[in-house]
Amino acid sequence: MLKRSLPPRIVFTILFIAVFTSMLGIGIVAPILPLYAEQNLAASGIWIGLIFSGFGLSRTIASPIVGRISDVRGRKNFLIIGLLGYALTGLGYVIANNVALLTTIRFANGFTSAMVLPVSQAYIGDLTPKGKEGTYMNTFMTSLMVGFGVGPFIGGWMFDNYSAAAAFYTMAALSAIALVLVIVFLPRLEDIK
Repeated sequence: MLKRSLPPRIVFTILFIAVFTSMLGIGIVAPILPLYAEQNLAASGIWIGLIFSGFGLSRTIASPIVGRISDVRGRKNFLIIGLLGYALTGLGYVIANNVALLTTIRFANGFTSAMVLPVSQAYIGDLTPKGKEGTYMNTFMTSLMVGFGVGPFIGGWMFDNYSAAAAFYTMAALSAIALVLVIVFLPRLEDIK
């Protein structure tokens, strides 16, 4: 882990790459979850709806709590826990052998999402020079949306040519890459300021 201070530009780049990589993984899984749930687990429409709403609901519940705590305790630890959670939920999708377990894992994925995207955005907000907020937030959103925009195409291709499990493993691997990037290169805010 780096102890020396990095220029904010490098810190932004680390965050942008970590967000892109993790959102690419999430995007890879998004289009195949309903197919996987229906074809492999005989999920009904209501279960598929619950699988998808579970992510948003758990993130909505967790976000304000995580935000308040990260304001006091620091952001890096939440990013680490969240990215580790992304990797573990990617692996969890592989072992989900019933709809209830898949739904539970999806809820957990939403919870871990509250530790990644909003906390990354807050980290960027903490470092953004006055008057440059729009530029930096736009770059953050671009890295997020490019990852999430390209991911579904890759996920669909993987599902057609390999398997749902291959896509789930890819999500886990991409999240692990982002996790290592954050652990090794991202300094704590207090080390920058």
